[in-house]
Amino acid sequence: MAEIYFNQTLYEVCPTGMLAIDNDVCIRWMNPALEAMLNLRGDELVGKDRGSLPESLHALFDETDMLHLSLNGEGERWLHREVREVVDGVNAKLRLHFYQDISQQIVAQQESNQLRQQVEDLTITDELTGMANRRAILQALTAQVTRSRRYGNLLSLGAMWLSHPGSADKPLPDTSVLVMARYLRERLRWADIIGRYEPHLFLLVMPETSKEDAEKLLRQIMDECREGALQELGKHPVPDLAMGVSGWTKGDDPQRLISRTLDLF
Repeated sequence: MAEIYFNQTLYEVCPTGMLAIDNDVCIRWMNPALEAMLNLRGDELVGKDRGSLPESLHALFDETDMLHLSLNGEGERWLHREVREVVDGVNAKLRLHFYQDISQQIVAQQESNQLRQQVEDLTITDELTGMANRRAILQALTAQVTRSRRYGNLLSLGAMWLSHPGSADKPLPDTSVLVMARYLRERLRWADIIGRYEPHLFLLVMPETSKEDAEKLLRQIMDECREGALQELGKHPVPDLAMGVSGWTKGDDPQRLISRTLDLF
């Protein structure tokens, strides 16, 4: 093996993992820091190319910023990689890979994301409006569908879609959504349950209510809003409103009832 031009002794004690790949795309050299990161001896890798190494180590020959390895019996490693080119003592180019082990940071981020998702899964309140969120309104609808199946009670599901006046693709300001949510909550009966199913879509679970009565109430609400009931909005845009109502029928599950209602838009 030709003598390496750079100061190998210095790199032997460097805490940064290092790997040298020659023009034949073979591993020429690696330092002890990288051996520790990979839990492998240098003589297991030096002189080998991609084809002579296990598939789990093929990523060593890539030059991406992130190296993700699954090591037999040792879990996973995430290494941040930088690549530089040098020339050795016989004018041959070497590709030097420098590694920092960021496995702990990645695992910590994954755990943080998992905890955040668990919190979100347990949350039942919409952050903007304070009313039931998608998860909570689905739970409420499921409970009412179960009740109607058992006792044959009337049940209607209403949906109110909000859009920006004059431009359906333009998002509504939070204030417009919030004021509309408050008005809906004030106009519905105490037994009705309202939830924010999507950013611009409210679902209204209306127990003991026929489809005709639910439609009548929602049309009244829409007319009131168009006639100036949302004065609290001030200069904020008054949403354009669309509605859909379905009555529960035998055989409906919650998702089927929702799908039929949303198909009315």
